[in-house]
Amino acid sequence: MAETTHSSDETAQAGPSYDDINTPVVIMWGFISAVVTLVTILTISGVYNVWSASVIKKREGQFVNQPAREQVVQQMNILTGGDGSLPITDAMKKVVDQYGKSH
Repeated sequence: MAETTHSSDETAQAGPSYDDINTPVVIMWGFISAVVTLVTILTISGVYNVWSASVIKKREGQFVNQPAREQVVQQMNILTGGDGSLPITDAMKKVVDQYGKSH
């Protein structure tokens, strides 16, 4: 049932009825908001994936030799003698000469 309201000149006019919902407009705005939400989620996900991949690739390129790794490489170079492999007795003598007796 429509309400009546009074305008400034006091004549009765039909007011809006709150029982009438414009269903097509509500459905249209719901669909538009769902599409915008989906596009936003996919865009943010894509940006994150690109950023994450670039950070991982950048980290792989910035490998820093750790002191322990450098020491192992130096010891391996001593053991191999630079010309190939050595017999274990010669390698042990070189290590003992280089670093002294072990405990």
